[in-house]
Amino acid sequence: MENTVEKELELLLKLQNIDNQIDEIIKMRGDLPDEVKSLEAELANIQAQLQKDEEAISNLEQVIATQRIKIKKTEALVQRYEAQQLNVRNNKEYDAITKEIELQKLDIQLAEKKIKDCYEYIAKNRIETEQTSTSSKKKEQVFTEKQGKLQSVLEESQEKEASLHRKRARLVKKIDTDLLRSYDRIRKNVRNKLAVVLVKRGACSGCFMIVYPQVQVAIRAKKQIVSCEHCGRIIADVADPVIEEKNSEGKA
Repeated sequence: MENTVEKELELLLKLQNIDNQIDEIIKMRGDLPDEVKSLEAELANIQAQLQKDEEAISNLEQVIATQRIKIKKTEALVQRYEAQQLNVRNNKEYDAITKEIELQKLDIQLAEKKIKDCYEYIAKNRIETEQTSTSSKKKEQVFTEKQGKLQSVLEESQEKEASLHRKRARLVKKIDTDLLRSYDRIRKNVRNKLAVVLVKRGACSGCFMIVYPQVQVAIRAKKQIVSCEHCGRIIADVADPVIEEKNSEGKA
C-alpha cells in the first residue's frame, strides 16, 4: 500500500533523527580515523624505504667484497708480470709487460675507488637510515596512541551505531525511492546534513529564512511535499501555530 504524504514525512523525520545520531557518533570520533589511516600509510612507506635502503647497503657490501677479491687477483697477476720482467729477452717484451702491469694497477685503483665510493654511500645512508628510524619510532608511538583512542571510541559507540544502521536499513525500505533519493541528495549538499526540517518561529530551521503563513498552512495540511524555497530542504511540519495577519477591523 502506497504511503500518504503525511506518512512519508513521518518516515523522513524518523530517518533524519537516526542519521543525526549516526552523525553525532561519527563527529565524536573527529579526525581520528583519517589520522590513524594516514599514519598507518606513512609508517608503511617508511618501512618500505628502510627495507629498500638496507637492500641497497647489502648490495654495496657485496660490491665491496667483489672488488676486494678482484684487487687480490689483480695484485697476484701484477706479481707474476713483475716476475716475468726479470726474464725478458728484449726491450719489446719488457715494455709490453710494463704496459700490462700499469693497466692492472689502474684496475686496482679503479676498484679501490669503487670501494671508497661504496663506503661513503653506506656511511651517508646509515646516517639517513638512523634518522628515518628515529622518526619512525616517534610516529609509531603517535600511531599507537591514536589507534588506542580510536579503538576506545569505537568500542563505546560501535554497538549503538550498528543498531542505528539496522534501524535505518529497515526504515529506508518503507520510503518512496524518489523521495529517498532527494533526501540523500539534499543531505549531501547542505552543510549541517539536515534534509528534513521543521518551521520554528516562522522560519525554516535549516536556513532560518522566513516561511510565509500561507506556505505554513500548506505544510501543516500535509497534502504535498513542501520544500524551503531558499535552501531546498524538505519541510515536514510546523512546530508552532501559524500566525495569520489580521485585517484593519481586527478580524482574522
